[in-house]
Amino acid sequence: MATREIALAPTSAVVEQLLHDTAGASLAESTRDQAQGAREQMTHGLAVAKRAGVRIRLGSDLIGPAQDRRGKELSLRAALETPTEALVAATRTNAEILGLSGQVSVTAPSAQADLLLWNGNPLEDPELFSDPTNAVLAIQAGQIVKDLR
Repeated sequence: MATREIALAPTSAVVEQLLHDTAGASLAESTRDQAQGAREQMTHGLAVAKRAGVRIRLGSDLIGPAQDRRGKELSLRAALETPTEALVAATRTNAEILGLSGQVSVTAPSAQADLLLWNGNPLEDPELFSDPTNAVLAIQAGQIVKDLR
């Protein structure tokens, strides 16, 4: 993957969701053991990929009503790496992979203005990412879409 510049996108939040609510996903209880094994393999795979120099982006396979838990992916990654590495994966690395370097995930003239302001410091407490109510200001494409200040 590193040689061919293929990025890895581990999606831990969906596995965590299955671990915590197997029945809610209409799956048998035995699925929990499989999800636990998947979590362990994903954790191992992330470490192996990092050592091999693979670019690791951030993404989530959560769909439907679980969309409000996409921030959990950041807090899970911060527990496996560092909060800064998780944020870089979500911002700069994702922008690079999409061919949008310099346009998004940067604070610069002519860049698209998407910005989040958190109620606390997620670099010190990455669990803040898990709860969307901790985002007190959200700016998308230069427009304020949420302001709880």
